[in-house]
Amino acid sequence: MIVHRTAFRPGWWIAAALLIAAAWWGQPLLSGASFEHGFFGLFWYTMLALATVLWAVPAEQGWDGHMLYRRWRLLGLATLREQRHAPGEFTRIVLEHEAGVFGWHRVWLVFEGEHRFVFGHWRASASNLAWADALAKQLATATGIPIAEPGAEAG
Repeated sequence: MIVHRTAFRPGWWIAAALLIAAAWWGQPLLSGASFEHGFFGLFWYTMLALATVLWAVPAEQGWDGHMLYRRWRLLGLATLREQRHAPGEFTRIVLEHEAGVFGWHRVWLVFEGEHRFVFGHWRASASNLAWADALAKQLATATGIPIAEPGAEAG
């Protein structure tokens, strides 16, 4: 079993702390008597509610020995929705490198075939590139799907 999840990593907890801090910071918007305070308070807390829902339902991707899957889990614990894909739907595994606009380059581990299945993405540091490469090789061995040569055109 191979699993890539974002829940319970440090960034996930930092995002929770930022959401709590933003909720605390927005309290004065609710205490004002003017229409503007109420409007901006409603807008602020609506955006925080949306961000909290997105935070509270992280996705995880994995290989269970037979199928690739993506699960959306409430607080990383209870499965709400799951998609499953047979390895026969994909023809190759690709490590895509994306240049960031602000200098943060990313690497994406993608299964390609009739459609694309993103297994994971990381900031493209040397250690993360090695991690992504090792995970791609582990998935190729487990699924029998070949890894595309670097620079191969999408097909």
